[in-house]
Amino acid sequence: MITIEDSYQYTDRGGRPDNQDACLILTADSFPGTRSTIGIQAVLDGVASSNGKEASRKGLQAAYGPLAGLLASAMDLAEADRNIKESYIRQYMTEAVRRADSALRAVPGDCASTISIAVVFDDMLYSCNLGDSPVLLVRHPDTEPEILACYEAHNEAGLQVSRGLMSEEEAAVSPLKNHLLYSLGGAEPWPADRIPFFSAPLDSNSLLLAGSDGALSVLPAARLASLVRGCRSMQQLTERLYEDVRAAGGEDNFTLMASRILVS
Repeated sequence: MITIEDSYQYTDRGGRPDNQDACLILTADSFPGTRSTIGIQAVLDGVASSNGKEASRKGLQAAYGPLAGLLASAMDLAEADRNIKESYIRQYMTEAVRRADSALRAVPGDCASTISIAVVFDDMLYSCNLGDSPVLLVRHPDTEPEILACYEAHNEAGLQVSRGLMSEEEAAVSPLKNHLLYSLGGAEPWPADRIPFFSAPLDSNSLLLAGSDGALSVLPAARLASLVRGCRSMQQLTERLYEDVRAAGGEDNFTLMASRILVS
């Protein structure tokens, strides 16, 4: 069983004219009478050249229905086999992406956004994404943080990394990371089997970090691990990360959702 001990979310436009990010945290406390130990995070980062502010908000609104449905029905999964749980959760997450994609394709003109969804249930993390908004799982954060990337970076830099032509450190500072390859709002709907899906076991004490690339793709992993190890709360972690990102010259919109999850 999991307990979501501490959650915090923050979004800021940074040095941009407006904030084109949108985010959502849903937990068992979000609906009266829902007693399941489940947590859901979703983040959308609108593409600046494609009506990004409207795109992220419309996409999140469209994705909300399936995500709220998953939260409300999670109690029915309590005694199910792990494979059945994963299949059920994946269907809801895929439907959320599909609805968000359809909503943006229905808007006249260009309307595009990334989307990343993370779900914690029982002792597992499940995630899926289109675009490059990071989902990070941090195991044993208070001692020797182990940071796992639970998403695919659908940009030119990420493609170079996957082909072995660039290191992750090089990709973090490469201008190619600004060239997005896949997102919501394309000319054709995304097939469900092409949406990347991840699953990873939680540690007894884990952190879930989901946000825009302006929050989680600026600092090197070693610095993020140092910030995680010294934090007392998710608010403190967010504030320290924000300060470091700005000090490093990050001017993009900054959106971060951080949760501490205990497994018993």
